[in-house]
Amino acid sequence: MSTTGTTTAVRRTPAARPGTGLARLLRENPALRIDQDDYNINVTANYGERLSEDEVAEALRTHPGADRPAHLYFHVPLCAYVCHFCNYVKRKVPDGAEGARAPRVWTDLLLDESVRRLAHAPWLRRASIESVYLGGGTASLLGTEQLARLVVHLREHYQLGDDCEISLEGNPDNFLGDELAEACALGFNRFSVGVQSLQSEVNAFAGRGHDAVMSLRAIEKLRATGKPYNVDMMFGLPQQTTATVADDIRRLIDLGVPTITVYRLRNADRAGMGIGNRAVWNVPSVKSRLDAQYAFPSVGETYAMREAVVELLLDAGYHPSPCGWWNRPGTYPDGNIPRVSRNKWQRHDTMIAFGPGAYGWLTRDDDTVVQTHNTADITGYARRMKAGPGLPLAPGRRLTGHQALGMVLGFAFKANQPIRAERFRRRFGVEIFHDEPFASVFAELAERGFMAPVPGEPEAVVPTLDGEALHEEIISVYFHQRIGDFAEAVCRR
Repeated sequence: MSTTGTTTAVRRTPAARPGTGLARLLRENPALRIDQDDYNINVTANYGERLSEDEVAEALRTHPGADRPAHLYFHVPLCAYVCHFCNYVKRKVPDGAEGARAPRVWTDLLLDESVRRLAHAPWLRRASIESVYLGGGTASLLGTEQLARLVVHLREHYQLGDDCEISLEGNPDNFLGDELAEACALGFNRFSVGVQSLQSEVNAFAGRGHDAVMSLRAIEKLRATGKPYNVDMMFGLPQQTTATVADDIRRLIDLGVPTITVYRLRNADRAGMGIGNRAVWNVPSVKSRLDAQYAFPSVGETYAMREAVVELLLDAGYHPSPCGWWNRPGTYPDGNIPRVSRNKWQRHDTMIAFGPGAYGWLTRDDDTVVQTHNTADITGYARRMKAGPGLPLAPGRRLTGHQALGMVLGFAFKANQPIRAERFRRRFGVEIFHDEPFASVFAELAERGFMAPVPGEPEAVVPTLDGEALHEEIISVYFHQRIGDFAEAVCRR
């Protein structure tokens, strides 16, 4: 295939391994160098026709989703503490009686929203639910009693497959007792734990409520379940060094953690963008003080941390699938990718999301994608749910043609699985390796060493390890901007 034929000619430093040499990659690709305060890469699209709440509700009602695969996401906006870097939709659980009631209150709200959506869009009862994810916030703060109510509701009202993947997200301090064993008994079969760092001083500086001892104890509890799980780790945090970040990953590898997810600190002001909460580190006075103290690592130091991590993961036999999620061989079937990632990103199945600030999308066999959003105001969400009937929606977006293609290709790149021309020919009626603007984008990604042919498949490409290293930047620049903002209609249907 001509679009990938230049891959072998990419210049490389002799000692560089694929996925490392990030300083060189950033020098050769300055458009992908995004500084810490601007780093907030979304895989969802910020373009397309804006839809009113009523239009989103109508799209939900009439969506032809019966008998088609779908993913369910429940957003629990509760946290025992608020991390200084967190700019997602969440709030600290209040003290006293109000805090004790919070898990039941929020479970009631999530169940109520689910009941309303089922009544509004009856096709949901017939959708084939292949994966469910409870995140947040800190979903595990709901506790066993409320989690049981959610699972019972899911099994009674949705068509969950016999092998449906049901994931629960939490922090180490939530997994120190019998919580995991009880969750397994309820039917949870995959877990995610936010460790971020095994350096206690790093987590203390970030305002997290656990130390290294608690994290390691939680990992032992996770291992004992025999279920797959991922440990989330961050790089680019204050107090981190390349050596300490590498030491963290080395310890996780030695423990046999099946999936190690590595994330760069996102320090953009999402509240200012209208898509989240303001993090403590985004408050101007706090940010000025931290900048004066040179608290944040530079971009170069940040990527040096990632290079050290990748070297260790590669040597230990891990491979990223999706990008940023490094799995031991054989952790998952069918491409060694979790089903939540296969549904959301690789196949881009319909995703129905519940809770404040939750976003989802409706996909079908044409060139249209509808992005759905719930109101991100936590108090406003609860007030609207208690005020009367209706869904707690915010305005959404309709993407068609090149806009939808840019989004779907971005998700496909994120999945780090083969991107096959046949899929886009069948759904969109385009030839992604020959029609513009796709052909130019794929040719440039190949020339720069970010994509490579799939052996034995003349019409398929896959991200390289260099592409994986800068996947979020590539999605933003190449797929959302170059394709999603393309000025001409491209679909021939």
